[in-house]
Amino acid sequence: MSLKSAFIEIIKRVAKFDKAYGIHNNGVDNNYPELVESRIANSVTALACKDTKASFLSGKGFGDDLNKLIVNKKKGTTLLQFTQDIADSIAEHNGVYIHANYNSLYEISTLQVLPFPDCRLSKEDDDKNVGKVLVCSDWKDSKLAKKARKVDFFNPKKKVVTSQVNTAGGIKKYNGQIFYWKAGKYIYPLSPIHPCLDDADSEKQAGVFKNTSLRKGFFGKTLFVTKPMVDPHLDKETQAKEIQEQKSEREAFRKTVKQFVGAENVDGVMHIELELESDKLEDEIFIKNIDANINDKLFAHTENSVSNNICISYRIPPMLIRPTDKSLFSSSGEAIREMKTFYQEQTSDERMMVEEIVRKLMALHADKPEAELKLIPLIAQTNANVDQ
Repeated sequence: MSLKSAFIEIIKRVAKFDKAYGIHNNGVDNNYPELVESRIANSVTALACKDTKASFLSGKGFGDDLNKLIVNKKKGTTLLQFTQDIADSIAEHNGVYIHANYNSLYEISTLQVLPFPDCRLSKEDDDKNVGKVLVCSDWKDSKLAKKARKVDFFNPKKKVVTSQVNTAGGIKKYNGQIFYWKAGKYIYPLSPIHPCLDDADSEKQAGVFKNTSLRKGFFGKTLFVTKPMVDPHLDKETQAKEIQEQKSEREAFRKTVKQFVGAENVDGVMHIELELESDKLEDEIFIKNIDANINDKLFAHTENSVSNNICISYRIPPMLIRPTDKSLFSSSGEAIREMKTFYQEQTSDERMMVEEIVRKLMALHADKPEAELKLIPLIAQTNANVDQ
Protein backbone atom coordinates (compact mmCIF):
# COMPACT_ATOMS: atom_id res chain seq x y z
CA MET A 1 0.00 0.00 0.00
CA SER A 2 1.32 3.46 -0.89
CA LEU A 3 1.82 6.13 1.76
CA LYS A 4 -0.82 8.28 0.08
CA SER A 5 -3.49 5.57 0.09
CA ALA A 6 -2.64 4.65 3.68
CA PHE A 7 -3.04 8.29 4.72
CA ILE A 8 -6.39 8.58 2.94
CA GLU A 9 -7.57 5.37 4.63
CA ILE A 10 -6.68 6.75 8.04
CA ILE A 11 -8.52 10.00 7.38
CA LYS A 12 -11.62 8.41 5.88
CA ARG A 13 -11.45 5.39 8.22
CA VAL A 14 -12.11 3.04 5.32
CA ALA A 15 -12.35 -0.60 6.42
CA LYS A 16 -11.09 -2.44 3.36
CA PHE A 17 -12.52 -5.87 2.68
CA ASP A 18 -10.02 -8.74 2.85
CA LYS A 19 -11.18 -11.50 0.49
CA ALA A 20 -8.70 -14.01 1.90
CA TYR A 21 -10.23 -13.88 5.39
CA GLY A 22 -13.71 -12.63 4.45
CA ILE A 23 -13.52 -9.64 6.78
CA HIS A 24 -13.36 -5.87 6.83
CA ASN A 25 -9.91 -4.93 8.09
CA ASN A 26 -9.79 -2.76 11.16
CA GLY A 27 -6.96 -0.33 10.45
CA VAL A 28 -4.46 -0.06 7.61
CA ASP A 29 -2.69 -3.25 8.69
CA ASN A 30 -5.75 -4.75 10.40
CA ASN A 31 -4.15 -4.05 13.77
CA TYR A 32 -5.84 -0.85 14.96
CA PRO A 33 -7.43 -2.37 18.11
CA GLU A 34 -4.12 -3.99 19.07
CA LEU A 35 -2.31 -0.68 18.56
CA VAL A 36 -4.84 1.13 20.74
CA GLU A 37 -4.53 -1.38 23.58
CA SER A 38 -0.73 -1.33 23.41
CA ARG A 39 -0.52 2.48 23.49
CA ILE A 40 -2.97 2.71 26.39
CA ALA A 41 -1.31 -0.07 28.40
CA ASN A 42 2.11 1.63 28.10
CA SER A 43 0.97 5.16 28.95
CA VAL A 44 0.43 6.08 32.59
CA THR A 45 -2.06 8.83 31.76
CA ALA A 46 -3.94 6.90 29.08
CA LEU A 47 -4.38 3.86 31.32
CA ALA A 48 -5.60 6.04 34.19
CA CYS A 49 -8.03 7.84 31.85
CA LYS A 50 -9.38 4.59 30.44
CA ASP A 51 -9.90 3.06 33.88
CA THR A 52 -11.49 6.26 35.19
CA LYS A 53 -13.90 6.44 32.27
CA ALA A 54 -14.83 2.76 32.63
CA SER A 55 -15.61 3.32 36.33
CA PHE A 56 -17.89 6.25 35.54
CA LEU A 57 -19.67 4.31 32.77
CA SER A 58 -20.46 1.29 34.96
CA GLY A 59 -21.04 3.34 38.12
CA LYS A 60 -22.12 1.23 41.08
CA GLY A 61 -23.99 -1.20 38.92
CA PHE A 62 -27.70 -1.85 39.51
CA GLY A 63 -27.77 -2.30 43.26
CA ASP A 64 -26.50 -5.04 45.58
CA ASP A 65 -29.11 -7.70 44.78
CA LEU A 66 -29.15 -7.26 41.00
CA ASN A 67 -25.37 -6.97 40.83
CA LYS A 68 -25.06 -10.54 42.12
CA LEU A 69 -27.28 -11.97 39.38
CA ILE A 70 -25.37 -14.56 37.30
CA VAL A 71 -25.42 -13.92 33.56
CA ASN A 72 -22.95 -16.65 32.61
CA LYS A 73 -23.08 -19.75 34.80
CA LYS A 74 -20.15 -21.41 33.02
CA LYS A 75 -17.82 -18.57 33.95
CA GLY A 76 -19.66 -17.38 37.05
CA THR A 77 -19.99 -13.87 35.60
CA THR A 78 -22.23 -11.57 37.62
CA LEU A 79 -24.32 -8.76 36.21
CA LEU A 80 -21.93 -6.24 37.79
CA GLN A 81 -18.87 -7.90 36.20
CA PHE A 82 -20.66 -8.07 32.86
CA THR A 83 -21.56 -4.37 33.04
CA GLN A 84 -17.99 -3.45 34.00
CA ASP A 85 -16.64 -5.47 31.05
CA ILE A 86 -18.93 -3.57 28.68
CA ALA A 87 -17.82 -0.24 30.17
CA ASP A 88 -14.16 -1.19 29.92
CA SER A 89 -14.45 -2.10 26.23
CA ILE A 90 -16.26 1.15 25.43
CA ALA A 91 -13.74 3.20 27.43
CA GLU A 92 -10.91 1.64 25.46
CA HIS A 93 -12.37 1.15 21.98
CA ASN A 94 -15.66 3.09 21.82
CA GLY A 95 -17.32 -0.22 21.01
CA VAL A 96 -18.15 -3.67 22.37
CA TYR A 97 -18.74 -7.22 21.11
CA ILE A 98 -20.95 -9.45 23.26
CA HIS A 99 -21.40 -13.17 22.63
CA ALA A 100 -24.85 -14.56 23.43
CA ASN A 101 -25.65 -18.26 23.63
CA TYR A 102 -29.21 -19.62 23.53
CA ASN A 103 -30.97 -22.52 25.26
CA SER A 104 -33.56 -24.90 23.79
CA LEU A 105 -36.30 -22.36 24.51
CA TYR A 106 -34.39 -19.82 22.44
CA GLU A 107 -33.69 -17.68 25.47
CA ILE A 108 -30.24 -16.22 26.08
CA SER A 109 -28.44 -18.56 28.47
CA THR A 110 -24.99 -16.94 28.66
CA LEU A 111 -23.50 -13.53 27.95
CA GLN A 112 -19.82 -12.71 27.54
CA VAL A 113 -17.92 -9.61 26.44
CA LEU A 114 -15.34 -10.62 23.84
CA PRO A 115 -11.85 -9.10 23.47
CA PHE A 116 -12.37 -6.27 20.98
CA PRO A 117 -9.19 -7.02 18.95
CA ASP A 118 -10.42 -10.58 18.30
CA CYS A 119 -13.49 -9.57 16.32
CA ARG A 120 -13.97 -8.50 12.70
CA LEU A 121 -17.08 -7.94 10.60
CA SER A 122 -17.95 -9.92 7.48
CA LYS A 123 -19.16 -8.46 4.21
CA GLU A 124 -22.64 -6.89 4.20
CA ASP A 125 -25.50 -8.39 2.26
CA ASP A 126 -27.53 -6.50 -0.34
CA ASP A 127 -29.46 -4.74 2.44
CA LYS A 128 -26.19 -3.54 4.01
CA ASN A 129 -26.61 -5.89 6.97
CA VAL A 130 -23.63 -7.71 8.45
CA GLY A 131 -24.22 -11.45 8.46
CA LYS A 132 -21.31 -12.72 10.53
CA VAL A 133 -18.73 -11.67 13.07
CA LEU A 134 -15.44 -13.53 12.73
CA VAL A 135 -13.45 -14.23 15.89
CA CYS A 136 -9.73 -14.97 15.98
CA SER A 137 -7.25 -14.62 18.84
CA ASP A 138 -4.45 -13.47 16.51
CA TRP A 139 -5.23 -11.98 13.11
CA LYS A 140 -1.51 -11.72 12.31
CA ASP A 141 -1.26 -15.51 12.28
CA SER A 142 -2.52 -16.47 8.80
CA LYS A 143 -3.22 -20.07 9.82
CA LEU A 144 -5.40 -18.97 12.74
CA ALA A 145 -7.03 -16.20 10.71
CA LYS A 146 -8.16 -18.64 8.01
CA LYS A 147 -9.77 -20.79 10.72
CA ALA A 148 -11.51 -17.85 12.42
CA ARG A 149 -14.79 -18.80 14.11
CA LYS A 150 -17.82 -17.43 12.24
CA VAL A 151 -20.67 -16.35 14.50
CA ASP A 152 -24.06 -15.02 13.41
CA PHE A 153 -24.74 -11.33 13.91
CA PHE A 154 -27.17 -10.58 16.75
CA ASN A 155 -30.82 -10.97 15.85
CA PRO A 156 -32.99 -12.32 18.71
CA LYS A 157 -36.14 -12.89 16.62
CA LYS A 158 -37.28 -16.44 17.30
CA LYS A 159 -37.70 -17.35 13.62
CA VAL A 160 -34.14 -16.14 12.92
CA VAL A 161 -32.63 -18.05 15.85
CA THR A 162 -34.63 -21.16 14.92
CA SER A 163 -33.34 -21.02 11.34
CA GLN A 164 -29.75 -20.57 12.53
CA VAL A 165 -30.05 -23.46 15.00
CA ASN A 166 -31.42 -25.74 12.28
CA THR A 167 -28.64 -24.74 9.91
CA ALA A 168 -26.07 -25.52 12.61
CA GLY A 169 -27.55 -28.98 13.14
CA GLY A 170 -29.17 -28.45 16.52
CA ILE A 171 -28.88 -26.31 19.62
CA LYS A 172 -25.77 -28.19 20.88
CA LYS A 173 -23.86 -27.35 17.70
CA TYR A 174 -25.12 -23.78 17.54
CA ASN A 175 -22.51 -21.19 18.52
CA GLY A 176 -24.92 -18.36 19.24
CA GLN A 177 -24.83 -14.73 18.11
CA ILE A 178 -22.66 -11.67 18.65
CA PHE A 179 -24.12 -8.32 19.63
CA TYR A 180 -22.09 -5.38 18.33
CA TRP A 181 -22.32 -1.75 19.43
CA LYS A 182 -20.01 1.05 18.34
CA ALA A 183 -19.87 4.81 18.51
CA GLY A 184 -19.50 6.94 15.40
CA LYS A 185 -20.31 6.60 11.73
CA TYR A 186 -17.56 4.24 10.63
CA ILE A 187 -17.74 0.45 10.34
CA TYR A 188 -15.34 0.23 13.26
CA PRO A 189 -15.14 2.91 15.95
CA LEU A 190 -12.28 5.25 16.67
CA SER A 191 -10.87 4.83 20.16
CA PRO A 192 -11.31 7.74 22.62
CA ILE A 193 -7.52 8.05 22.55
CA HIS A 194 -7.33 8.11 18.74
CA PRO A 195 -6.25 11.79 18.46
CA CYS A 196 -3.52 11.14 21.03
CA LEU A 197 -2.05 7.78 20.03
CA ASP A 198 1.32 9.43 19.42
CA ASP A 199 1.08 11.35 22.69
CA ALA A 200 0.58 8.09 24.57
CA ASP A 201 3.66 6.68 22.86
CA SER A 202 5.62 9.85 23.67
CA GLU A 203 4.81 9.43 27.35
CA LYS A 204 6.11 5.88 27.22
CA GLN A 205 9.30 6.90 25.39
CA ALA A 206 10.00 9.64 27.95
CA GLY A 207 9.85 6.97 30.63
CA VAL A 208 12.17 4.72 28.64
CA PHE A 209 14.66 7.58 28.27
CA LYS A 210 14.69 8.31 32.00
CA ASN A 211 15.05 4.63 32.84
CA THR A 212 17.95 4.25 30.41
CA SER A 213 19.62 7.35 31.87
CA LEU A 214 19.34 5.97 35.38
CA ARG A 215 20.73 2.60 34.36
CA LYS A 216 23.56 3.75 32.11
CA GLY A 217 24.24 7.38 33.02
CA PHE A 218 26.74 8.80 35.52
CA PHE A 219 24.45 8.55 38.49
CA GLY A 220 26.11 8.72 41.91
CA LYS A 221 29.47 7.32 40.74
CA THR A 222 32.56 7.42 42.98
CA LEU A 223 35.90 7.74 41.22
CA PHE A 224 39.15 6.48 42.85
CA VAL A 225 42.33 7.74 41.16
CA THR A 226 45.72 6.17 42.04
CA LYS A 227 49.17 5.84 40.56
CA PRO A 228 49.64 2.72 38.39
CA MET A 229 49.61 -0.39 40.56
CA VAL A 230 51.15 -2.57 37.86
CA ASP A 231 54.53 -1.25 36.65
CA PRO A 232 54.70 -1.40 32.84
CA HIS A 233 58.51 -0.85 32.89
CA LEU A 234 59.59 -4.08 34.61
CA ASP A 235 62.36 -6.03 32.87
CA LYS A 236 61.62 -9.41 31.31
CA GLU A 237 63.36 -11.49 34.05
CA THR A 238 61.34 -10.10 36.95
CA GLN A 239 58.21 -9.11 35.06
CA ALA A 240 56.22 -12.33 35.39
CA LYS A 241 56.62 -12.66 39.16
CA GLU A 242 56.38 -8.96 39.98
CA ILE A 243 53.41 -8.28 37.75
CA GLN A 244 51.48 -11.09 39.43
CA GLU A 245 52.19 -9.65 42.86
CA GLN A 246 51.22 -6.15 41.73
CA LYS A 247 47.98 -7.43 40.21
CA SER A 248 47.17 -9.11 43.50
CA GLU A 249 47.79 -5.83 45.33
CA ARG A 250 45.54 -4.03 42.86
CA GLU A 251 42.76 -6.58 43.39
CA ALA A 252 43.14 -6.33 47.17
CA PHE A 253 42.90 -2.54 46.92
CA ARG A 254 39.70 -2.69 44.87
CA LYS A 255 38.12 -5.18 47.28
CA THR A 256 38.97 -2.88 50.17
CA VAL A 257 37.40 0.06 48.35
CA LYS A 258 34.20 -1.87 47.70
CA GLN A 259 33.97 -2.85 51.35
CA PHE A 260 34.56 0.78 52.27
CA VAL A 261 31.74 2.18 50.14
CA GLY A 262 29.28 -0.57 51.07
CA ALA A 263 27.57 -3.36 49.14
CA GLU A 264 24.76 -1.12 47.80
CA ASN A 265 27.25 1.21 46.09
CA VAL A 266 29.61 -1.38 44.57
CA ASP A 267 28.34 -0.84 41.01
CA GLY A 268 28.96 2.88 41.38
CA VAL A 269 32.73 2.55 41.99
CA MET A 270 35.31 3.35 39.30
CA HIS A 271 39.05 2.92 39.68
CA ILE A 272 41.46 4.76 37.35
CA GLU A 273 45.26 4.54 37.40
CA LEU A 274 47.27 7.57 36.28
CA GLU A 275 50.93 8.60 36.28
CA LEU A 276 51.24 10.90 39.33
CA GLU A 277 54.54 12.57 40.24
CA SER A 278 54.45 13.20 43.99
CA ASP A 279 55.60 11.63 47.22
CA LYS A 280 52.56 12.82 49.08
CA LEU A 281 49.81 10.25 49.63
CA GLU A 282 47.04 12.80 49.13
CA ASP A 283 48.48 13.56 45.68
CA GLU A 284 48.83 9.91 44.69
CA ILE A 285 45.32 8.81 45.61
CA PHE A 286 42.23 10.93 45.64
CA ILE A 287 38.50 10.30 45.61
CA LYS A 288 36.02 12.21 43.49
CA ASN A 289 32.23 11.98 43.46
CA ILE A 290 30.79 12.37 39.97
CA ASP A 291 27.55 14.35 39.89
CA ALA A 292 24.57 12.81 38.16
CA ASN A 293 24.22 13.82 34.52
CA ILE A 294 20.46 13.22 34.47
CA ASN A 295 18.31 16.21 33.68
CA ASP A 296 14.94 15.28 35.14
CA LYS A 297 13.44 18.50 33.77
CA LEU A 298 14.37 17.70 30.17
CA PHE A 299 11.01 16.08 29.39
CA ALA A 300 8.94 17.86 32.03
CA HIS A 301 7.16 20.10 29.49
CA THR A 302 6.63 17.22 27.06
CA GLU A 303 5.22 14.93 29.74
CA ASN A 304 2.81 17.62 30.97
CA SER A 305 1.77 18.46 27.44
CA VAL A 306 1.05 14.91 26.28
CA SER A 307 -0.66 14.05 29.56
CA ASN A 308 -2.99 17.04 29.22
CA ASN A 309 -3.74 16.12 25.60
CA ILE A 310 -4.72 12.58 26.58
CA CYS A 311 -6.98 13.87 29.36
CA ILE A 312 -8.65 16.27 26.93
CA SER A 313 -9.15 13.42 24.48
CA TYR A 314 -11.01 11.54 27.22
CA ARG A 315 -12.76 14.76 28.30
CA ILE A 316 -11.36 14.28 31.80
CA PRO A 317 -10.18 17.27 33.86
CA PRO A 318 -6.36 16.81 33.94
CA MET A 319 -6.26 17.58 37.66
CA LEU A 320 -8.47 14.55 38.27
CA ILE A 321 -5.76 12.31 36.79
CA ARG A 322 -2.60 14.22 37.79
CA PRO A 323 -3.46 16.38 40.80
CA THR A 324 -0.62 18.82 41.51
CA ASP A 325 -2.47 21.51 43.46
CA LYS A 326 -2.30 20.73 47.20
CA SER A 327 -5.41 22.82 47.80
CA LEU A 328 -7.42 20.11 46.02
CA PHE A 329 -6.82 17.86 49.02
CA SER A 330 -8.15 20.29 51.60
CA SER A 331 -10.44 18.98 54.30
CA SER A 332 -13.55 19.79 52.29
CA GLY A 333 -12.38 18.21 49.03
CA GLU A 334 -14.99 20.30 47.23
CA ALA A 335 -12.83 20.87 44.13
CA ILE A 336 -12.34 17.13 43.62
CA ARG A 337 -16.05 16.48 44.02
CA GLU A 338 -16.89 19.18 41.50
CA MET A 339 -14.51 17.68 38.92
CA LYS A 340 -15.95 14.21 39.47
CA THR A 341 -19.48 15.56 39.13
CA PHE A 342 -18.45 17.39 35.95
CA TYR A 343 -17.00 14.22 34.46
CA GLN A 344 -20.06 12.22 35.45
CA GLU A 345 -22.15 14.68 33.42
CA GLN A 346 -19.69 14.40 30.51
CA THR A 347 -20.18 10.62 30.39
CA SER A 348 -23.94 10.56 31.03
CA ASP A 349 -24.90 9.70 27.42
CA GLU A 350 -22.44 6.81 27.24
CA ARG A 351 -23.53 5.55 30.66
CA MET A 352 -27.13 5.53 29.41
CA MET A 353 -25.96 3.50 26.42
CA VAL A 354 -24.30 0.93 28.71
CA GLU A 355 -27.56 0.73 30.66
CA GLU A 356 -29.56 0.30 27.46
CA ILE A 357 -27.28 -2.49 26.19
CA VAL A 358 -27.58 -4.41 29.46
CA ARG A 359 -31.35 -3.91 29.58
CA LYS A 360 -31.81 -5.10 26.01
CA LEU A 361 -29.80 -8.28 26.49
CA MET A 362 -31.05 -9.11 29.97
CA ALA A 363 -34.67 -8.77 28.80
CA LEU A 364 -33.97 -11.82 26.60
CA HIS A 365 -32.02 -13.74 29.26
CA ALA A 366 -33.42 -16.94 30.76
CA ASP A 367 -32.82 -15.47 34.23
CA LYS A 368 -34.04 -11.98 33.45
CA PRO A 369 -34.61 -9.85 36.54
CA GLU A 370 -38.09 -8.75 37.48
CA ALA A 371 -36.90 -5.38 38.74
CA GLU A 372 -36.10 -2.54 36.36
CA LEU A 373 -32.42 -2.22 35.54
CA LYS A 374 -31.17 1.28 36.22
CA LEU A 375 -27.50 2.12 36.64
CA ILE A 376 -26.52 3.86 39.85
CA PRO A 377 -24.06 6.70 39.13
CA LEU A 378 -20.67 6.64 40.82
CA ILE A 379 -21.27 10.08 42.36
CA ALA A 380 -24.54 10.47 44.20
CA GLN A 381 -26.69 13.30 42.96
CA THR A 382 -27.48 15.81 45.69
CA ASN A 383 -30.60 17.95 45.83
CA ALA A 384 -28.44 20.95 45.01
CA ASN A 385 -27.22 19.27 41.85
CA VAL A 386 -30.77 18.37 40.86
CA ASP A 387 -32.01 21.92 41.40
CA GLN A 388 -29.23 23.26 39.23
